[in-house]
Amino acid sequence: MSKKTVMLNENKNYTSEDSSLLSIYMKEINRIPLLTREQEYNYSVRANKGDSFARKKLIESNLRFVVNIAKKYQNQGLPLADLIDEGNIGLMTAIEKFDPDKGYHFISYAVWWIRQSVMKAINEKGRAVRLPLNRSNELFQIQKAAKALTHENGADPTHEMIAERTNLDVSVVDRLLKISQDLVSLDSPVYRDESESSIGDFIPSTGMLPDQTVMEFALTDDVNQALSELSEKERSILEYRFGLNGKSPMSLKEVGEIYNLTKERIRQIEKRALGKLKDTETHQSLEAYTA
Repeated sequence: MSKKTVMLNENKNYTSEDSSLLSIYMKEINRIPLLTREQEYNYSVRANKGDSFARKKLIESNLRFVVNIAKKYQNQGLPLADLIDEGNIGLMTAIEKFDPDKGYHFISYAVWWIRQSVMKAINEKGRAVRLPLNRSNELFQIQKAAKALTHENGADPTHEMIAERTNLDVSVVDRLLKISQDLVSLDSPVYRDESESSIGDFIPSTGMLPDQTVMEFALTDDVNQALSELSEKERSILEYRFGLNGKSPMSLKEVGEIYNLTKERIRQIEKRALGKLKDTETHQSLEAYTA
């Protein structure tokens, strides 16, 4: 496994050699307070002028968002720690290029650079056949759409449905999905019970899926704080829809049956609740989920 540094704190130098250290890293960055918009602006202005302390504060306060994004790219040939490393490089690039006077929220700007850095690393180091970066991004959007459609409909979507959701030609969806299936390596890392294994380790067992939730504990506080801004019904519906706090993800229809409401009414409540979250002070901690 790579020995790249995943902790950017000057006094701590954890490496991806030990998954337990990665867990410690996650716990520690989750304790770092988020910046207010005023603090973010002031530190950004100072960082642009070469203030190393301000740059360090911007980096540390956004490390958790890098992890949120990196997790979306697991099991594509690189260990999670390496994905975090690459995302941190993208974060630092974003700080160098960010112009606070344009009025953008920093993490909204940085998400693009973080994703680009992670995807470039996967293309160069994690795949047997390298894809152009735009094709890699399309593949990620296809996989994301397929997951969302499965969640919504309770069944695997057709390639036509994915093409419609992503605004791509069906031929592109067919080709990229075939590539993603053909190039899964038996050495690709997966994570279970805070330890790293490979896909090959799971082949003798039937029905066992790689555990992709090893780092979810680090986001629990942020998620629940955001949910506390909602009404009891809104909070509960989001928990059922997205499988939060121990609940299993459900389709709109299944949630509707619990509340004796139509699928469309549940969709409206979900949309309203998500809209409320965007207007709360805690929305910053959830922005990377939709990146």
